[in-house]
Amino acid sequence: MALIIVKYGPNNPAERIKLESATENDDVILLQNGVYWILQNVKEHTKANVYALKDDFLARGYDESNSNVPLISYAQLIELIEKHPKSIG
Repeated sequence: MALIIVKYGPNNPAERIKLESATENDDVILLQNGVYWILQNVKEHTKANVYALKDDFLARGYDESNSNVPLISYAQLIELIEKHPKSIG
């Protein structure tokens, strides 16, 4: 079980590999420009549970209703980081 941090958008091949390698036991956090994966229907690229940092999504001009993954706060991000013994960034 790992936490996978995605901070670059869909044009970054390394991020695509991280998403496709994730298992159903992993959690993915979309940060910074990684939130653009939401617009690419990120769930088609991974079996993992996917979350996005709400502030980063809203800062890019989107509304909560535009998201197809749960949007989380910084406090929830810290909880996910603490929950996982391993992380991939």
